[in-house]
Amino acid sequence: MPDTNAPPRRDDDEDDAPSAEARMRLALGQLGTKALPGRGGPGSSAPTIQSGPQRRTRFARDGEVPVERVPPPARSPADLQRELGEERAGRGRAEQALQEAQATVATLQAALGQADQAARTARAAVQEREAAMAGLRIELARGAAERDVLLDAQATKIAGNKPKRAAAAPKPQRQEPEPARWWLDYLKTPHP
Repeated sequence: MPDTNAPPRRDDDEDDAPSAEARMRLALGQLGTKALPGRGGPGSSAPTIQSGPQRRTRFARDGEVPVERVPPPARSPADLQRELGEERAGRGRAEQALQEAQATVATLQAALGQADQAARTARAAVQEREAAMAGLRIELARGAAERDVLLDAQATKIAGNKPKRAAAAPKPQRQEPEPARWWLDYLKTPHP
């Protein structure tokens, strides 16, 4: 970026050190036989002297070349009306799309709420059934305990009537099957 506070440079200003432009031209080989101070030019080892006034060419810097801005061509009122109509139609389509999107969001939120409610209801039903099953297991355990007491009493009664024999090898115990559903229903109902 050029220094805006520096005084403007003129073509006839000379620097003691070679300018950036001169170094660039030397690097590009465009200076010909003119050499930088203290250096030989390309192709000769001794500096040459040129006679007459020489005008140095240089590159333009920011702000040195005037720039004209050309306004865009004028548009007719019909063109402006057509563009305005297109903009209004586009806005109408965008508003319609927004309303449809909002309606879709509301529908999805309602469906999500219903699904959450159904999930809560299902969880509550599962908990109720688990509680009922726990109660049935307790009743079943009581019934099995009562049966064992009755069987033991019956076995002692039968054993008391018969002569005692040598104890036989104990029978392997079988695992009792689960009671039938109708039996569980029967146990739930009160009996006189």
